[in-house]
Amino acid sequence: MITSCNGKEEIEKWPEKGNYYDPSKPIAMESMSPNWGRINNNFVITGNFPLDLSKIKVFFGGVEAVLVNCDGRDLYGLVPKQPAGVKEITMEVDGQTYTLDNFTFKYYLTESVTTVVGKFGEVDPHVTGTLDEARLNSTSHLAAVAGQDGDNLIVSCGGWADKIYLVSFDDNMMVQLTGIGYMGSVATNNSRDGVAIVARGDGQIYTAKRSDGWTLNATGITYPFAGGNNQGNMSFAEDDRYVYVMGADGLHQIDLENKTTEMMFNVNQFSAEFSGINTSQWRYYLTYSKYDKAFFCSYPDNNAIFKYWQETDGTWKVERYAGFKASWEGDNVTGDRLNDAVLKNPCGMCVNSKGELYVVLQGAHCIVKIVGREVSLVAGHPNQSGRVNGTPTEAYFDNPLCIALDGEENFFIGEDNTGVIRKMTIE
Repeated sequence: MITSCNGKEEIEKWPEKGNYYDPSKPIAMESMSPNWGRINNNFVITGNFPLDLSKIKVFFGGVEAVLVNCDGRDLYGLVPKQPAGVKEITMEVDGQTYTLDNFTFKYYLTESVTTVVGKFGEVDPHVTGTLDEARLNSTSHLAAVAGQDGDNLIVSCGGWADKIYLVSFDDNMMVQLTGIGYMGSVATNNSRDGVAIVARGDGQIYTAKRSDGWTLNATGITYPFAGGNNQGNMSFAEDDRYVYVMGADGLHQIDLENKTTEMMFNVNQFSAEFSGINTSQWRYYLTYSKYDKAFFCSYPDNNAIFKYWQETDGTWKVERYAGFKASWEGDNVTGDRLNDAVLKNPCGMCVNSKGELYVVLQGAHCIVKIVGREVSLVAGHPNQSGRVNGTPTEAYFDNPLCIALDGEENFFIGEDNTGVIRKMTIE
């Protein structure tokens, strides 16, 4: 029971700083609380150490923690992200390492799906404001970009009335970046300080940079759409000078410096691989894997994912990578990527630092991971739509369209029907 004389309970996250350091005594770690937890949980180490945080480092199994306060007796910090298991805690003061026998911390992985923008069922494409006030409609493309404390989002949404928004977690706000309608794919560069955006229909290429407050600037480059008014799909690769667009006719390289376009390959060169594929679909998605040195492109109408790569002699190769089974062939989303898995309407994709390919399946309302030849379920309930958060296996999705990976490898997912953007954390 908690009581107070004024009837008001106050709990300080970090207590007021005092000065209890005794320089006449040796630096020491005496105890730690708690001795288990997850990423960004608070911890306190009690002992004797100087107040100057610049002289102190704390490591959980070799991973450095963020320190936030010290009064010479109690040192406060945040648990860093790391693999699961028991970690030895060590401290460095002025470069000298201090340990204590059996001074350990048990780290538990965090897995969750939460709503970060919008509200389930309230779909209005033109409401900006705080992240609680903001309302979305059919989020089709997401890009994670560098912010102050972590990544923010550039969002393309709204269906036929689509717009580009900045979702700033730093400022707890969603603001509109442009009044230009019919915007399509958004691609983040490697340094996460800039994006490229293609206008749906006329193929105009825009760029925006963090240093310019994410103002959209016309490049004067027109991507030659072929085969209809699709949404386009773009990705950077190794060099931020070039952004790539996969169209109905083939893969195009756009030189943002020289403002030129060049076709890398035409789909007609690979008639056998593209046999039966509608290359002029309303939407499809492109991503690049530094792990594979290859592009992956999804074709939702054909339940298909292609892989494209360039050989050392400059020639391009195309491979039928995953899916290609009709929806009536079953509800199984797992197993061998070509022989077993039925990938119903694969849309947005991203690749993590391990080279694992994550794919949102709009038609199956779930998210899968492809490693080698194996497809496994990551989140959602295959072929069951819903609007539920929780752990990834508890969560339900409703027509997910796009996915983005931030600098800490958290996932952000946009959906066609729910009116929200969700964050998925899987350590």
